[in-house]
Amino acid sequence: MADEVVRFSRVSKRFRLGAGHDSLRDLLAAGMRKIVGRRSRGRRKPIIRALTDVDFSVDRGEALGIIGPNGAGKSTALKILAGIIRPDYGEVSVNGRLAALIEVGAGFHGDLTGRENVYLNGAILGMTRAEVGRKLDDIVAFAGLEKFLDTPVKRYSSGMYARLGFSIAAHVDPDVLLVDEVLSVGDAVFRLRCMDRMNELVRNGTTLILVSHNLDQMQSVCRRAIVLDHGRMAFDGSSQDAVAHYMQAMSKTYMSHRGDLSDGGEISSDVELESLTFHDGKREGVVWTRSGKAITAIAKFTLARPVPKLVVELNMRAMVSENLVSINSGRDGVTISAMAGEQEIQLAIPGLPVRGGQYFWNVRVWDGDSGEILCDSPFRYPLCIDDGGRATGILCIDHEWSVVRSKSTVSIPKPHSDVGGDSKIREGEHENMPVR
Repeated sequence: MADEVVRFSRVSKRFRLGAGHDSLRDLLAAGMRKIVGRRSRGRRKPIIRALTDVDFSVDRGEALGIIGPNGAGKSTALKILAGIIRPDYGEVSVNGRLAALIEVGAGFHGDLTGRENVYLNGAILGMTRAEVGRKLDDIVAFAGLEKFLDTPVKRYSSGMYARLGFSIAAHVDPDVLLVDEVLSVGDAVFRLRCMDRMNELVRNGTTLILVSHNLDQMQSVCRRAIVLDHGRMAFDGSSQDAVAHYMQAMSKTYMSHRGDLSDGGEISSDVELESLTFHDGKREGVVWTRSGKAITAIAKFTLARPVPKLVVELNMRAMVSENLVSINSGRDGVTISAMAGEQEIQLAIPGLPVRGGQYFWNVRVWDGDSGEILCDSPFRYPLCIDDGGRATGILCIDHEWSVVRSKSTVSIPKPHSDVGGDSKIREGEHENMPVR
């Protein structure tokens, strides 16, 4: 039987907008206002439901991701688990020592040095002074703050706060570790080290609950994830399926609210770009796809005059990068005899074998006879790509491994072969091939 460590049983939490009576300080202040008769006047503040009947459990050594849009209730759930706020309904149980990294600088005293705050936080998390002393060097080395150990933390940057806070939480040998989005303020190298440390803790039996908008980061650590939407459980399953559920919902929301993205880019009055959209195999508009999955790009524009040899080009780049993909109809020997009026050009792409992330596209239109550029839009048309959190390079290429065990050849599809390229294991194909 699985060893259940965390139980979140039909939990609901409401907040009254403009009110904050969850801490002792707030409750005392509210009580004093009632005593002296200073009641708020006017209409009662509206109530929002942060969580409604949320139910899940997490076993020992399991890593659970919690994802969802802003305001979905993710941080509220973590604060309830950490005991910072109380649920209105439902029951919450956590078995064992819990460490939480929920807010940058939480539990730190600005006038104390980094060294003093390590001891303070260690005590808050249930460690003895001797335990903190034995682990102090490891905590400081992991955070990389040796030079600033005896500096008051009020002079630390937000990234330094996060590094020290995570290092303390990750070295108290917690039974349960809660991590919110605060790691996003750290630098890229430190975030990778945090991922390695979280994976190590999970392998050693720590239960991890991670809230993150970085879906690649979440998938690299968590095999299971839940999706919260408007305070309700929308999905509970594998992290890849959870990401697909979440991104499909976000795609529909974005497509219904994207508005007109045709501003700018028209160099000539002869063409007006109306839209560039992406569609999946079901012909539904999306702003998310899996690496290697087929998509169709549809460019719509209006010509003020006929263009006998129209050339259309689509380009894709990362947020800060030169072009990663450039597809030009002229280079492919395809020109379009376009009449004046509305035009729709479709480009079928079997798959984009790139690592996960956010990419942006633009549209360029030429007059093939004169070489005149009629349109060159900004790189503002988004497409998010998910690689399942497994890719580390720029590309996700098709590949296969070969293992020598017998003279027979058996092809075994790699799990989740729709992510990161098609791969398989072929036995008996090559001799003396080292396997690492």
